[in-house]
Amino acid sequence: MSITSKTLLHMIGQDEALVDQDFVSDLFQGALVQAAQLASTDADDMASWGHRELMRAVLVLVATDIAGEGEEPPRWLEASERFVYALAGMQGVGGLFSSEGNLESPPDTAFTINDLCSAVSLIDGAGDSLRGPWSSIRSQLEDIAMRAAPALATGGVHTPNHRWEVASALAGLNALWPDAKVRARAELWLAEGIDIDADGLYSERSGIYAAEVTNPSLLNIARDLDKPELRDVVLRNLRAYVALVEDDGEVENVHSRRQDQRLGYDVELFLSPLRQLAIEHGDGELAGLAAGIVSRGLRHPGRHLAELLRHPAIGRRLPLAVEAPLAHETFYEASKLLRVRRGSVSASLFAGSDFSRTGRISSGLANSATLVRARRGSAVLRSVRLAPTFFSIGCIRPQSLDRIENGAVLRETRRSGYYEPLPVGSPRDLSEPVSEGRYFASMDFENRSVDAMALTTVVTATVDDRGVSLGFSFEGVATRYAVELVFDGELAVSGAEPLSGVDAGTGWWLSGATAEVAAFGGGSGATIEAAGFDDVYPDFDEGEIFGYVGGNDDIPGTRLLLSGSTLTPSTLRITLS
Repeated sequence: MSITSKTLLHMIGQDEALVDQDFVSDLFQGALVQAAQLASTDADDMASWGHRELMRAVLVLVATDIAGEGEEPPRWLEASERFVYALAGMQGVGGLFSSEGNLESPPDTAFTINDLCSAVSLIDGAGDSLRGPWSSIRSQLEDIAMRAAPALATGGVHTPNHRWEVASALAGLNALWPDAKVRARAELWLAEGIDIDADGLYSERSGIYAAEVTNPSLLNIARDLDKPELRDVVLRNLRAYVALVEDDGEVENVHSRRQDQRLGYDVELFLSPLRQLAIEHGDGELAGLAAGIVSRGLRHPGRHLAELLRHPAIGRRLPLAVEAPLAHETFYEASKLLRVRRGSVSASLFAGSDFSRTGRISSGLANSATLVRARRGSAVLRSVRLAPTFFSIGCIRPQSLDRIENGAVLRETRRSGYYEPLPVGSPRDLSEPVSEGRYFASMDFENRSVDAMALTTVVTATVDDRGVSLGFSFEGVATRYAVELVFDGELAVSGAEPLSGVDAGTGWWLSGATAEVAAFGGGSGATIEAAGFDDVYPDFDEGEIFGYVGGNDDIPGTRLLLSGSTLTPSTLRITLS
């Protein structure tokens, strides 16, 4: 089975010379494989699926059948009937779906309804010979949509991106089954304004939610509610991500306020908006990013095919790609994130944690204590962190980032101290625990004088075409500190000794001047040159905020610790190879 030029032209509506036939054919061939896998899914496989997986499977099957002009409908229709039957059985009496702990959830329901609207729109837009076999599926999907619509038109959300997912679902419902109340609710969400900052990032600063939720939702709303200005918002966001994508497709998310601050995330699901707006605006940088995604291979071809059918311009040829220069910097001022590229080395310097403002580690905040990341090819320095011994506050999370030539200076000042007695006759409330910022106690902290102690940490980081150089200096109380380096993967280490005691088996102690890490059997790695550290066993304190609840903030990979005194400045040179 293959897509003919006639089918391509029908879908994209352009002269054949303007169609990126390789791209569209690759999507279709990949979707065929995916559709065959879905069609062979049995009851045991389906048992672990939620409503979103079921509806996404139906969408992929619909899109693949329409793109292939209905050459293989029976098997796909049978599978879709099973999926839709299971989907309907998951819908609550109020019209909403639940996902794990999110019970009767409007936003979780909106994810499914968005795919449902896409599938129904594809069926409605197909020719009679294609539309007919899917009519029963369409009718069942309409029943699900009509049960969900009133609840979506009155229900709430949890997070910023949920607003746009729900608004997109409402816009899609209104486009198919016009309803003034449904449309008005979508408009009400949009009236809050899109939460995009001066850097072009949404308030959650999350690659996952930009790619999988906000950008596709805003593009859907732009189409279904005739709001073309929303495409400009998405364009700003996509352009912001150009400098955040590594050569292997990983999106830098150290600054994220969501779960991807701890996860690797691939840029693939940015693909369709990238192609759409690169073509619309003749943007060579977006085109280069989109071309790189395709060149690495696609894991979600069916989803991209469905998006192509709904936004046919995605299938046109990309403008000429423009690659970034080998030496450049991009500063995300609102996130306090500096991205530096020098030849084959790319690095992130970060001072944008929300901890200094809130004193908390929490969902919805940027929590990472990573100061520096760097990579050169497959050699990846995943994290550099620094933890002073200072009232169990844990790793430094700088409050400022000042740019210098080839890098930045990161600064943090932390304070604590000892509280004096309450003055005689002063107002006091010693009945309930109140927050000191670091802990709670029945101490009426705000009415006490404090014997203050402070420690300022200064980290100077520069980047060149072989790696990174780091300098550490301190002002204030004398204490000890530890620096942690984490490299991706399980690597061979020489020039360091294994950690002992409670840390045994968790990494290595670099007590001398040099160490090397490398893949077993040779390959990528790094050389570390240290000065100003000492041979006192390192105490890397992640902080009471983790330790009190028996948790940790471990970063997976090969871990090396160094130990020093704040009385002695120290330096590190990390050469990646």
